[in-house]
Amino acid sequence: MYIPLHWHSTYSFLEAIWKPKDIVKKAKQLWLPAIWLTDIDVMYWAIQFYQAAKDEEINPIIWVEIGFILDINNITNLKSVGSLCLIATSEEGYLNLMKIVSYASQDGFKGRPTMDIHILEECKGWLIWFCWWIDSWIFKLLSASESLSRIEEIVVMIRDILWKDNFYFEMIAQDEKIHWNIAQVNKTILSLSEKLKIPCIVNNIYLYPNSDDKTTQELAMAIKDNVKIYDPQHRVTNTKSYIMLEDEIVDICKNNWYSEDLIKTWVDNTQIIADRCDVFIRMKQLLFPKYAVEEDIQEVYEQHKDDLIIED
Repeated sequence: MYIPLHWHSTYSFLEAIWKPKDIVKKAKQLWLPAIWLTDIDVMYWAIQFYQAAKDEEINPIIWVEIGFILDINNITNLKSVGSLCLIATSEEGYLNLMKIVSYASQDGFKGRPTMDIHILEECKGWLIWFCWWIDSWIFKLLSASESLSRIEEIVVMIRDILWKDNFYFEMIAQDEKIHWNIAQVNKTILSLSEKLKIPCIVNNIYLYPNSDDKTTQELAMAIKDNVKIYDPQHRVTNTKSYIMLEDEIVDICKNNWYSEDLIKTWVDNTQIIADRCDVFIRMKQLLFPKYAVEEDIQEVYEQHKDDLIIED
């Protein structure tokens, strides 16, 4: 069964146009057993989404799209930062996502929260990674005329950090005859997938519920970019970014001349990932991040920590 993976909400500020609760309602209408929400660089939506999905007896899958570069200390400019997607498969994975997002916001590149391979290695537990679309770090490397061998080297490095079963590629279901850049990424990913034996999923980015909501989404982007909707320079969404079900996804892939066996494998992999994700968030408790402290402060704490306990 195809599980649409890449849903964005209004927390992807002025990029998508629907709220997390509305996404859950749409998933309920479509009889989806699991629902994914990924927003760009933030996780403010997670609890609202989690509770809404649980109320509808749908498995809430929490993940985030965030900027990535190999070494945050060697960023030359914002254009070198590509996106990656990280999925939490457990409560520990959810906590690791929060650590990564906090790190990316505090220590990332100015203008875009960014993580690097070092924080990924530190917080790799219970996370699934995949890269996607024309904003991915793979496309950034292709645009910079990086060699395929270098891209392959980086992929292997990341795969080895995350463990083999936690790394996926993403094929994009858009008309490749129209979108040459998507075709370029898809062909590169398929080549790497076959050579390195890394599985693929098939997906799209979903920014609005129905095809006739496209104009509303473009209006939101115009507001974000501080331009008029009738300005010829305003951004136009030339991809199909409404919710698609399996039949439409399969038809697009067939029209791109991919084999039925490959397409079926990609579709099945969306269900495999969904089945691996079981995040349980404990409510009504305080969760404080653990920060490293100076040694002398730690010593004072150890001496007096018993005095800090408040008896009922």
